[in-house]
Amino acid sequence: MIRSQLAFAAIITATLAVGTALLYALDDGARLINENAAARAFILSDAFWPAVIGFIIVALVVMVGVVSAYDFHPDRLSGRTEPERGN
Repeated sequence: MIRSQLAFAAIITATLAVGTALLYALDDGARLINENAAARAFILSDAFWPAVIGFIIVALVVMVGVVSAYDFHPDRLSGRTEPERGN
């Protein structure tokens, strides 16, 4: 199998696995909402959307922090192509 075909097959497999996991998560979430009065009350309350938006903002900040930590790591900024003292 050619290397690019292997990567393509891995992407398809990962997509199918994530999709299946999301379907199970949605089913469990629906069951939780239907069976739990406290969860239903929270979703219908005024605090639900600020909590969702806050969660999204926190997730985005964490992702930006991880990408920035990788992009601005001193080893990447130095421009050096060899280790210290030529080792």
